[in-house]
Amino acid sequence: MTIKMRFILIPVLLVLATPATAELAGSTRDGVYQIVKATDSRVWRLNTQTGEIAVCSLEGENLVCTTSTDAADVPKKSYEQIEAERKAAEEAAKAKYEADRERELKFLDKILALFRELLATAMGKSDGG
Repeated sequence: MTIKMRFILIPVLLVLATPATAELAGSTRDGVYQIVKATDSRVWRLNTQTGEIAVCSLEGENLVCTTSTDAADVPKKSYEQIEAERKAAEEAAKAKYEADRERELKFLDKILALFRELLATAMGKSDGG
């Protein structure tokens, strides 16, 4: 699709989305969506029932919209709760790291003790043999 076709398509979409006569414009809206031109290649679509806003852009021959549903939702946790969870997760990760390190060091100590015993046995056999 050429750029000229895009410039023609967006106004056509806007015309189709707006009331056809002044009589309809003055009455209450029965439609769910209100479309507002943002730029030459973008429009905003407002859902008048839910308040959801979508930014729509023309990609090829398709009008692609991204919504604001997630952005409009109130966070389920306060900042303090989120920070407390983050700190607790960091502390848990640190505790796990230290526990793993302690376990690995104990394993290395066992290997070294076994190696010392092996050396002592080898040295005793060569001296006494």
